[in-house]
Amino acid sequence: MSVALARPSALAELVALLGGELLRENAGRATIGRLAPITEAGAGDLAPLLSAKYLRAAQGAAARGANVLVAAELAGDARVRELATWCHPHAGWTLAGLLDLCAAEAPPPVVGDGCVLGRNVVLEPGVVLGARVRIGHNAVIGRPGFGWATGPNGEVRATPQRGGVVIEDDAVIGALCTVDAGTLAPTRIRRGAKLDAQCHVAHNCDIGEGCIVAAQSGFAGSVTLGRGVLVGGQVGIADHVTVGDGARLAAKSGVIGDVPPGAVVAGYPAVPRGRWLRALARLYRGLEKDMPAA
Repeated sequence: MSVALARPSALAELVALLGGELLRENAGRATIGRLAPITEAGAGDLAPLLSAKYLRAAQGAAARGANVLVAAELAGDARVRELATWCHPHAGWTLAGLLDLCAAEAPPPVVGDGCVLGRNVVLEPGVVLGARVRIGHNAVIGRPGFGWATGPNGEVRATPQRGGVVIEDDAVIGALCTVDAGTLAPTRIRRGAKLDAQCHVAHNCDIGEGCIVAAQSGFAGSVTLGRGVLVGGQVGIADHVTVGDGARLAAKSGVIGDVPPGAVVAGYPAVPRGRWLRALARLYRGLEKDMPAA
């Protein structure tokens, strides 16, 4: 998936417009027609690299012929410097400016066969529902994601979200859920996933096939759940975290790092459930020891 610029432009023209450093002069003649995620970008695309976590994906994008916009704080790494074509001290701000140059109108929502929508469901432009999707009352699908960028003078601006939302066949979205549009590619709820009421899925998330998510859970931007993940009530997951296939997250867990496939975690920050229970037992024994006798 990618987002087309309203007018294809030479990379040197974009650098002159939005600032930063063109790292390879010959790259300035490249024509940029689309903005694409670093995991998918190819020839004719410009892809942002804003975190070292995605270095391997950026190397793949560069090998496919993509131009790479990097945050200046990453450019000290020789591996990043080697693959980047455009470096900017405010790369997130620059990405927002580039998205402003893209076609603003998203296509109207698409609703597949056999879908059931509750009262007051909102489907924004760019939303695609597969077959037999069920959405509960008052859910909002495809609103702009909560993305903000800081500019050279400390000014904060919203990052346009152009990627839309895809909800695949047989998924269930509970009442009062919100699923935000992705930035460059869709936020995705995969086949057969079930979300209870009052869940929030932020921009660029990917909720895997058959996942079951209990009420009031929230996922920050770019969270990825593998297949068949079970999420207890009121779980919170930090941005850019990956949860492996078949993992289980106990209720009220605060997940701030990647979770391996099949793991069972609990607590805040979330750790293997057995470790969390042992730590609680030691804590309570210590508290009881310190309490005055009745």
